[in-house]
Amino acid sequence: MLFACENIDRLQSMELQGRALPRGLKGPLYDLARAVHDEPLVLAAAKLLNEGPRHIGIVTGAAVPGHMPVGENDGPLGATVLANALLRLGHWVSIYTDNMAAAPLKALIARFDIDVPVIDLQMNGTDQQSAIAQDVDVAVAIERLGGNPNGIIYGATGVSRAEFRCNVDHLFKTMTALGKPTLSIADGGNEIGFGKIYDALCARLPAYKLEDVTPCGGGVYSVVPTDVLVVATSSNIGAYGVVAALALLREDHSICHTPEEELALEYIGVGLGLTDGGSGKKIAAVDGVPVDDNVAIVRLLRSSVQRALEGETIRGF
Repeated sequence: MLFACENIDRLQSMELQGRALPRGLKGPLYDLARAVHDEPLVLAAAKLLNEGPRHIGIVTGAAVPGHMPVGENDGPLGATVLANALLRLGHWVSIYTDNMAAAPLKALIARFDIDVPVIDLQMNGTDQQSAIAQDVDVAVAIERLGGNPNGIIYGATGVSRAEFRCNVDHLFKTMTALGKPTLSIADGGNEIGFGKIYDALCARLPAYKLEDVTPCGGGVYSVVPTDVLVVATSSNIGAYGVVAALALLREDHSICHTPEEELALEYIGVGLGLTDGGSGKKIAAVDGVPVDDNVAIVRLLRSSVQRALEGETIRGF
């Protein structure tokens, strides 16, 4: 299992994103995250999610008025696939997002015909976040921005998202204060979870911090940590990798996401108005990675699980 999860980690963290997003970032982000975990990232995440049954809250969604009015497709697709797998394991799941990003998530949940409420987050709603932290047993952030040292959330290019997107730092800090586990699945350094490696990240990749671009001077890197940080080429792929690791833990290949479903979901996302964050277009691609490439990764994730569960035959020569 350990060997298979190492393969999944490597597979899901390849540098594949489109030209509009930073290059040369993924490998170092993965290396820094792996250095603070004693095992493959997907295995650490799967172990955290395997115990139960528990109430798991997933926070996702990244909408930008005028540019991505109902949000990007990275996050919602992965959140839905992960929620479906968690229900199969006996957990119950709630998804939290901003109001303008809620409709596509509700439609994706309806496609899977699963009982998962999609709950609107309130701007500056720290009381709501405190209540959520009391209610859920595990909090998961998928492609969800975290505050920089000044508490401001920024996109990867240094543009503030604070005016229209709920900052959920309080939720994850409260979970930690309550001794409840947290997980981040992310891909850029500016999301919740990267506080776990903040100092090392600033030291190794200062150019991508963009201190001179952000108006507050704090850069884009998030200081909000989580217990487990999974780094992937896209947050969707990271969620699929965690699902694959859960399939390994449960010794059930059928838990894995499927290539056919990934193909369908990306085109359904287009119809729902979800945007490819790598191009800014409503196309079947995630972070600039074309749908066929994402489908191929999903197929290889399934193959990694299947080969591991088949076991090894030792032959003498």
